[in-house]
Amino acid sequence: MKDVNTNRIRPLLAAAAFAACAPAWSQTGNNVQFYGALDQGVESIHGTSATNQGSSVRISNGIITPHWGLRGGEDLGGGMKASFNLEGSFSVDDGTIGLGGRLWGRQAHVDLSGRFGTVSIGRQYTMVRFGWTGANPFGTGNQGLKLLDPRISNPRADNGITYVGTWGAFSAGVNYSTGWDNVNGNPATVAAANCPGETANRRQCREWSAGAKYDGGTWGVATAYERLYGGTAATFGGLTSPDKTDSRFVLTGHMKFRGTGTLAAGWIRRDNMGIATPKSDMAWVQAIVPVAGPYFLDGMLAELKYKDSANKAVLVNLRARYFLSKRTNLYITAAHMANSGTLALSATGSTPALKPLAGGAQTSVIAGILHRF
Repeated sequence: MKDVNTNRIRPLLAAAAFAACAPAWSQTGNNVQFYGALDQGVESIHGTSATNQGSSVRISNGIITPHWGLRGGEDLGGGMKASFNLEGSFSVDDGTIGLGGRLWGRQAHVDLSGRFGTVSIGRQYTMVRFGWTGANPFGTGNQGLKLLDPRISNPRADNGITYVGTWGAFSAGVNYSTGWDNVNGNPATVAAANCPGETANRRQCREWSAGAKYDGGTWGVATAYERLYGGTAATFGGLTSPDKTDSRFVLTGHMKFRGTGTLAAGWIRRDNMGIATPKSDMAWVQAIVPVAGPYFLDGMLAELKYKDSANKAVLVNLRARYFLSKRTNLYITAAHMANSGTLALSATGSTPALKPLAGGAQTSVIAGILHRF
């Protein structure tokens, strides 16, 4: 009989217990919802380096990150509400937990809301996400803007406190983290920077961000700014000192047409002191086009350019979707990444990474099914 790895079993048992308790909580006055999404497809990759191991055809997560979660709340009266959100990611192809093995790696926070707004404490999205969410209808799956900036798919911070206020169509908020990433992971496979913070150094691994947006229904604009402070020599990503920072300024806009169609554009100015050429600009346009009934055609063009460098990447994304229902759709999506200089960005975020040669190109095609519950 094989030994049981209790470190892996315990979080799964905890998750099962949460799910089992959800109906009981609902009966005692708390509104608890179990939700998530599964996405899986067959991927073909062209343009990988001859030194990479692995097949050019594989099973892959597709246009979103598979995830599951629990959320709920309690009406406290007088316009006040307490709520929570626990959310984690996983890989459908092998059943493993994502984001550094964190059970609730996507969100884990408790909130208090009222006429004053909402205050949230825990692991959560930072306010930089305010800036690009409305202008990124392609989402954060294995193709899309995350290929040019990984922060697009992981704009989160541990040990965070956030305030968000809403006044009609306008909303704004601020976030502060005393240690934006507690997990020590392999940077080649895990979204974990090993920057725990919460030390006597008041800058080490701190994060702050602010954002504001206007969404009038048919159109909207948004802006945000975030700064991450570095940690120690053991911190991944080059931010090996509190004196090194990684900052992003975001400006975006979007408009709706034909009911469910979207046209969006955005720009991110980044200054990352953890790399040799810190300053870069990323710009994009996206379109979600309803064709007829359940059929959609989507397109995106994006460019990442480093200042004072030959390094540049151009990404083209095309996607066709057919909705079998509101919760289930079939899709085929293609991404082509063209690198210049010494850049070797992939056309897919699937793991293990199969990167092109420096300055080379790569194409990824995924056909799959997405189901939400």
